[in-house]
Amino acid sequence: MYTRFQYFIPKINAINTFVATMSLNLSEVFCALFKGFQNEKFYTECFLENLKKIIWNSLPIATLTVSASSIIYSIHVAPEFSTRGLNIYFGGIVALALVREGIPVMGSLAIITHYCSGITAQIGSMRVTEQLDAMKLSKVSPALYLLLPMLLSGLIGFPILIVICILVGIFVNFITTTLLVQISYNLYITSILNALMLKDIFLALVKASSFGFAATLISYVSGILTAGGAKGVGNSTRLSVVLNFAIIIILDYIITALWL
Repeated sequence: MYTRFQYFIPKINAINTFVATMSLNLSEVFCALFKGFQNEKFYTECFLENLKKIIWNSLPIATLTVSASSIIYSIHVAPEFSTRGLNIYFGGIVALALVREGIPVMGSLAIITHYCSGITAQIGSMRVTEQLDAMKLSKVSPALYLLLPMLLSGLIGFPILIVICILVGIFVNFITTTLLVQISYNLYITSILNALMLKDIFLALVKASSFGFAATLISYVSGILTAGGAKGVGNSTRLSVVLNFAIIIILDYIITALWL
């Protein structure tokens, strides 16, 4: 009986270690926030650097991913709507699909592949080269120097980039639709304004902020728990991407189910 469950013991221990490390680092961050950084320092340069990585460095891959999704929407939906005389509804339906689900999820996944995998590799390299231990000896908290700026940049940067992706995605969708079925600009925009509500945009921002917070937290913890040299850095980066993809799908379902 013992040998049957022996296979799961290391995995359970790994999950416990991951959750414990996450809880300890989050508690340190929240304590500093609630105390108003009385004895600590907020590292503005680190925050701005991470914000730049999310918004500027991830912009090409995020907009490319969203543009491809918008083109696919047009190819599959526009001809069908045109043959049935439903052009007046096309812009609104596509905008709802992109704003509520398509762009927040696809854009966040693109950011994860570019930004979150990078910070896991960075922190993992710092871990195996004992730079994090050196920071502790210098009385610099890794959670406040690395995690806190990452969490704030994720909460702010993800929604900003998602808004940019929404504008790009709708524009690309309109261009593609025009080439396919010759829909007018006024008809397309009017359809969007009639269908899209403020709560739909707010839903996209809530999802983006939630994804940003969860993805940066998981990426940081994955890097902190790196062990085993260069191979360990690769394993941590792969684990970070897999966990982030899974948690975004789960969070998307939960937020959508609670919202709608």
